[in-house]
Amino acid sequence: MAKKAAVQVGLFPLCYDIGGGKPGAPLFRVSLSVYTPGKSVNGVGHITQTTSPPLDIGTNLHGEFTYMCVMPKSCHILITATGYPIVNWPKGGGVGPVLQPNADLRMVVTDNWESGTATFRYLDAKGNWQEVEDAPVRMVPCNNKTEK
Repeated sequence: MAKKAAVQVGLFPLCYDIGGGKPGAPLFRVSLSVYTPGKSVNGVGHITQTTSPPLDIGTNLHGEFTYMCVMPKSCHILITATGYPIVNWPKGGGVGPVLQPNADLRMVVTDNWESGTATFRYLDAKGNWQEVEDAPVRMVPCNNKTEK
């Protein structure tokens, strides 16, 4: 097996901006918690677009990651996650509704988690899936603001 770059182990945060590199392109801001023992990722995402039609989609992301090493010294990380609508459920409100996904994310990043490319899709206001392919991924500083 190929040697992996030094990686963090345990639980750590990662934040990314995906896409948005072209005028009018959707921007998917993602804040994830990575749990390496379980190879899982969980977090939130916010898809925005300022052109017509404007987008403002919040999503709870749940997924996994795996290392892809095809040649020595050529490893990447595949992150896959499914997003579900954010529901502000009242405290003590009981069991909530069954939610259908509103986003899917497939992202390949370098073995240091810093950059890569992604394909994502989202459910638009009319209930149609829209897909963005080969979107650039760049790590950004995580902040303590609550994402939509």
